Amino acid sequence: MKVDFHTHSDFSIDSQSPLEEMVKEAIRMGITDMAVTDHVDYDYDEDGVTSDWDFSLEDYFEKIREINEIYGDKIKLYRGVELGIQPHLGDRCNQLVAENAFDFVLASLHTVDRKDLYNQKYFKTRTAEEAIREYYKSYYDSIIQLNDFSVLGHLDLYLRYWSPLKDEPVQKYFDQIEPLLKYVIDRERGIEVNSGGYFKYKLNANNPSDDILKLYKSLKGEVITLGSDAHKPDQLGTLHQENLQRLQGLGFKYVCTFEQMKPVYHAIDKLL
Repeated sequence: MKVDFHTHSDFSIDSQSPLEEMVKEAIRMGITDMAVTDHVDYDYDEDGVTSDWDFSLEDYFEKIREINEIYGDKIKLYRGVELGIQPHLGDRCNQLVAENAFDFVLASLHTVDRKDLYNQKYFKTRTAEEAIREYYKSYYDSIIQLNDFSVLGHLDLYLRYWSPLKDEPVQKYFDQIEPLLKYVIDRERGIEVNSGGYFKYKLNANNPSDDILKLYKSLKGEVITLGSDAHKPDQLGTLHQENLQRLQGLGFKYVCTFEQMKPVYHAIDKLL
């Protein structure tokens, strides 16, 4: 079994890779279980102009069905979405999840104070501590409004976009991170290990960092998914084996897939 539970196709506004091409490459790489998590980001800031990043879910579900019919003996596709959360979007996000038969929902914070992190303007008007503290407050304020979700996406995403924050000790923010992690643990939800920062942002680290993973483990968190955050076929499955070994070394026993929004546990020692 080889899993990738964070992938994108041309249903996402930021990817030009046809879903079938992503699937063919995943099969070639030996990936057996793949969640397609294309973006839905409501009220998304694009350099000062807000818009909705979404796509036709009817077409998306139909394409997943078609591909499962063609390639289902080689790979299992899961109906997913990467849902961009913000504190004022609880009702819209809940409606989307309630009305669609997703297997897996990544709850990801891309925008803080209605400012996209990617274009960096958010960071330029804040100290390092202000930027990080507002980020985690916004994440918590957003997640507690969701009726259902699966895992938190790339939890320390800010490290990809503003290099000075790499010098901030994450332990300084555990007073905010710990309640966020406890919230998901209490609901048998979890976090992802996202390797996307390696190939695109030269982080030489996952999101989240090992320090956050250690905190999650100390709080008895067990629900973890592995995702590449691939937007192109050659990014699929990045560091799959290495991250299984990393998690095992930190004391984790399982990684998860999700079916019909419920976690399915797979023993790491059986996957290595």
